[in-house]
Amino acid sequence: MNKKFIRNRDIFVFAFPALAIFTIFVVYPIFPQVLISFQEHDGFAFKSFVGIDNYKDIFFSKPFWKSEVNTYIIVLISLFIAIPFSLFLALFMDLQSEKLRRFLKITTVLPALLSVTVIAQMWVAIYEPTWGLLNTVLRTLGLENLTRTWLVDKKTVMGSISIAFLWQYIGLNALLFYTGIKAIPKSFNEAAVIDGARFLKRSIYVTIPLLQDVFKYVLVISTLGCMAQFSYVRILTSGGPGYTSRTIIYQMYYTAFTQSDFGTGSSIAIIFIIQCIFISIIINKYVAKEKIEY
Repeated sequence: MNKKFIRNRDIFVFAFPALAIFTIFVVYPIFPQVLISFQEHDGFAFKSFVGIDNYKDIFFSKPFWKSEVNTYIIVLISLFIAIPFSLFLALFMDLQSEKLRRFLKITTVLPALLSVTVIAQMWVAIYEPTWGLLNTVLRTLGLENLTRTWLVDKKTVMGSISIAFLWQYIGLNALLFYTGIKAIPKSFNEAAVIDGARFLKRSIYVTIPLLQDVFKYVLVISTLGCMAQFSYVRILTSGGPGYTSRTIIYQMYYTAFTQSDFGTGSSIAIIFIIQCIFISIIINKYVAKEKIEY
């Protein structure tokens, strides 16, 4: 029997259970939503076929475009602030003694293990304008002019939500980076030390390039996690003030369940899925293009 056929058969046999589960619970439910997106639907019964009118309504909707902007604000803050900070934290952990490193691992990953509701309520207390921790510290330092109603001010609300959300997962990403660092053979860094490279140069020219596969994984889960942000918006602001802090997923929820417009809500869901697929393709195409063997 052909060796290639045997290899492909074995791959199929082992991949089939996961593929079947993915198809049943992820791919299949998309098709009914596609059909509903072309209908006027109240969540219980089909009313009429409206074609692409739901999509037209979305593209002329200010709340939808505001939710798009808000979602990508969270994504950009994650890409340019949270992920680099996680990488720095991982590099810092690698320099510490075993005892301190163990302590840092536990404390950094702990927020990711806590309930989203608990974390969000904690940040509600931190941002509370009268007695909240943030404004209290600013007043104590004589910086009362910097105090804000953080979750009500349109200028600060998205930044406040982003910090609360990303804070929970910075430590988890740092642990992923740290795991990748420990997987790099010591001979690479030893050779760089012999050549006289200091920590910064070793990190830039040796460690970080060898973390490309970990970068890809962290980018995918972080970006898609930011795209799907709902819980923090729901708990911290309920999309307010007005619709200024809604994300794509919150806008979908609001349209479908508050306005009972499941047709338009499904249209938003389909647009969201397309965006996520496109982002995943871009990351997979342009990040870690060349496999580094070591």
